[in-house]
Amino acid sequence: MELEKTLYRVQERILTHQYVPQFTNICSTILLSMASINLLILWGLSTRNINQVEFDQNHRDYLYHYTIVDGDNTLLTMKYSSTPELLHLKTELLQQHNFTIININVDYNSFFESHLQALLSQATNLETVFLHDVAYSINSNIYVKNNSTNQTFHWRQKQDVAQNYTQKVSQNLWEFVVITLGLFISSAVSSLYIKITIICAPVIIIIMLEVSYLFGNRQIFPIFLARAFPWIGLYLNILDRTQRSKKQLIIAFTLMLFLIYFIYLSSIFIGSYLLFKAQVPYGLEDNFFGLVTVNEFASLLFLRTRTSLYFVPKFTIIFYYLFLWYVRSTSKITTFILDYGFYSLAMLSLSYACFGTFCLFIFIYEIPSLGWNPLSFYTPTLDRPRCYYLPVFSMNWVNELPQLWTMFYPLHGRRFFQIQNLALVDRNFPLLNNLLDIEMQEQQ
Repeated sequence: MELEKTLYRVQERILTHQYVPQFTNICSTILLSMASINLLILWGLSTRNINQVEFDQNHRDYLYHYTIVDGDNTLLTMKYSSTPELLHLKTELLQQHNFTIININVDYNSFFESHLQALLSQATNLETVFLHDVAYSINSNIYVKNNSTNQTFHWRQKQDVAQNYTQKVSQNLWEFVVITLGLFISSAVSSLYIKITIICAPVIIIIMLEVSYLFGNRQIFPIFLARAFPWIGLYLNILDRTQRSKKQLIIAFTLMLFLIYFIYLSSIFIGSYLLFKAQVPYGLEDNFFGLVTVNEFASLLFLRTRTSLYFVPKFTIIFYYLFLWYVRSTSKITTFILDYGFYSLAMLSLSYACFGTFCLFIFIYEIPSLGWNPLSFYTPTLDRPRCYYLPVFSMNWVNELPQLWTMFYPLHGRRFFQIQNLALVDRNFPLLNNLLDIEMQEQQ
């Protein structure tokens, strides 16, 4: 409860700034518009005329050097072959052993059929456009390497294999299960990491206040922490009053932060294995998991009204599913599919959609809620930091942190509780005292 109050104070201080309403309104409009425009660009690039890339699948000793130039500037250098080993050998060695090297130079102005295609391609990079051409114009085993990044891509020959309705449904269901599992691991651990980081943040303040001891200030330490961060301050206050060392407690919280961080890194590794295949550009996984972490942090800090808590996570998860479904459906390395998508553009669209939706709900609900009637049970206040509640199974949770398993326990609205269950939240102290007296009598 005290952690929620602290976060509420931070949120209130941020949203009461005079320029925040205008900022969130403008950002929501621009970001959602950019997301829509990017989707149109993505559709336009996906339906453009494919450039036929020169390739002879019958000659496995051929190595192709593909270069896109604009005057004297080299914009892209790729090489591809049916034999992957040729991509990693030096040109001198290939010539010495009489391998055939075919140089293909393409002028940037003639690479696109129209000015519209050239304009749309500005939203992505030439590597993606070239790989898209390779995937859809060559029906053969092929290996492609970017000379700048040294990243290698691989496609196998497409085979027409008939699938009945049951097989298609089973395959789509399996894709849905894998995406769900990957999202659960990624979002849950990201949420845990963010919450533990906020919980352990006072450790930095503790170290700073310890330094203030050197200057003789011994009054601010227990008072400040006990009020602002009771989940740590209460224990430190006891240690301070008994003149015991606080070193071990500080080390314990610091080590817990490191442990959760390594768990977070492990979840990224598992999530990358489940959600992404080898046929994606560098940095796509990091950008996606970074977006998940930012969304978890922003939701923890800013979402407090009923409508925001109900709809924003649902919209965000839908955006995640659409993005991951697009990535997985166009990046498979199988004998049946030979595709490549515009993943960076899709990632940008996902970011715009998530942040735009978030800013929209902040502008429509969270900022106005600061001026709502504080007596209303559906108005977020310092005593009711959020309008959805977690059942309190122990009174110790009022000043202490709930157990970690409660992050998977669903939140409930007021209609799920009886009036006596909300006595503490509603500050109905006569009813609360009466309930506590009855409970004590029953225990006796």
